[in-house]
Amino acid sequence: MTSPALRHAQAVGTVDGPLAGHHREWYVVRPEGELRGLGRVKTGEPRPDTPRFDRRGFVSEDELLGELARLGVPRVPPVHRVRAPGSPDLVIHGFIEGATLAALSPRGHPVAPALLRQITERFASLCRLRPGAVRARRVRHPAGAGADGPEGDGAGFLRALIDYTREHAHRAHLPRYGPLFDRLGVPRDALGPRSRPVAEAALLARRPFCLLHGDLHRANLIVDRSGALWTIDWELATVGDPLYDLATHLYLMDYPAQQHDQVVDDWRRTTGALLPGADAHLDEDLPRYLDYKRVQSVFTDVVRQAAALTGTAACPGFPDRLRTAAALVHTVLERAAPALGLDAVPDAGAVEEAYADFCALSPSGQASPSRQTSPSGHASPSGHATPSVHTSPSVHA
Repeated sequence: MTSPALRHAQAVGTVDGPLAGHHREWYVVRPEGELRGLGRVKTGEPRPDTPRFDRRGFVSEDELLGELARLGVPRVPPVHRVRAPGSPDLVIHGFIEGATLAALSPRGHPVAPALLRQITERFASLCRLRPGAVRARRVRHPAGAGADGPEGDGAGFLRALIDYTREHAHRAHLPRYGPLFDRLGVPRDALGPRSRPVAEAALLARRPFCLLHGDLHRANLIVDRSGALWTIDWELATVGDPLYDLATHLYLMDYPAQQHDQVVDDWRRTTGALLPGADAHLDEDLPRYLDYKRVQSVFTDVVRQAAALTGTAACPGFPDRLRTAAALVHTVLERAAPALGLDAVPDAGAVEEAYADFCALSPSGQASPSRQTSPSGHASPSGHATPSVHTSPSVHA
């Protein structure tokens, strides 16, 4: 049965292929009729029942992108509304022709200097947008479940993130994945009141808030044919501590050590000048945010890898997929061990055995929503080819 997203895409023009994405079912389309002049575009619908591991800040990515255009933010996809008689308007995004940074420079590899400069420029464009400048509707989080703190309250901001991760990325998955977490040595109170991340969050300095992208990794950065760097996937954008955006970027990019330090220095110099106070106590607070990202990645990747493997034990290539998943989860556990208070983590073989046992006990069936994407990456059969979303830690597009 054709999905609503695919029907919408077919109503716009010729469909080239699906895009990978956790939160939406996207399609690349060559528009026809009056829209032909737009070039290739993309359109899609939210995926039903997709687990959310990240706290969102805005009600609608489409609405936010419209605001960014109004505010003159460069190199973000344009948004168009198409009149559809007898039905709600269709929303289509411009498709940026080019290659993802992930395809040009995979995770862990250095990034070309010209592109590094443009990444710094992206942070600069974000820090200019203070909380009152962006009029897109904000998500209202329930009081007591990660409510927003006052502007500039970095401690409250990080505590809200921790609260969301504890409730939605960990506790919500314990009924199904609790035994797997236990086998991997993840404490049930990993983000409880006495945990290291909660204690460290209370020590964060105050910094002025601004718009954050929230997911600046290599697959969300597109290099066009002229060498310009575009930023896509604003689904996790929010308003908050600018140092969190830097920490998220550093964790997901996994720069070589020398380039990691260069990015921090460039961010400090540029953002500190444009948003005075943004770099306050950076050396003390950046490691605190990075610790949180490492712990968050454990919950995200343990569940996503389990969901990706469930029901595939009889499929060709399962042993290789199992081995790859175990290696990834072992890596994220090692990185998060100090923040989780773990003296040791299971080796890759023990992680593989835990997942094999989990799959043996889990009922077979259809792939979970997180797996219903193009296996080759960002676009198929043409477009931005990126690594599979299951091959690097917490690239949660």
